[in-house]
Amino acid sequence: MTESVRPKILIITTNHSSYPGANAVGQARLAYDSNTYILRVPDPVMFPEEFYLNAFEKGIGGIIIMSSGSDCPYEGAYPRLSARIQNVYNKMKAKNMDINRLKLTTICTVCTESFLKEVANMEQVVSK
Repeated sequence: MTESVRPKILIITTNHSSYPGANAVGQARLAYDSNTYILRVPDPVMFPEEFYLNAFEKGIGGIIIMSSGSDCPYEGAYPRLSARIQNVYNKMKAKNMDINRLKLTTICTVCTESFLKEVANMEQVVSK
């Protein structure tokens, strides 16, 4: 029996905030879909706009950027990230892509329920 191919979900997490939140999900032995991949980085602002568009072109169904929001330790990083993601949304619209496939959110070190909710929401988006 073969399992149907489900679109991949990429989660970009920060070292100091959202990755510990993702890790807390594992420590609590809570589950999320196996088509989900976590990329741990110092801060998501390091990715250029083209990264997201290329990821979609290469088969990623959805991307969740779990940042630290205003608690980011890198001065000015969150406003730059927010502006960059808005530019990506504009490019996605120009290409008739569903902007719901890209989500910028804030997840804290103990936000297991929020983490699982974001993954479940993206699973619904990419399953359409």
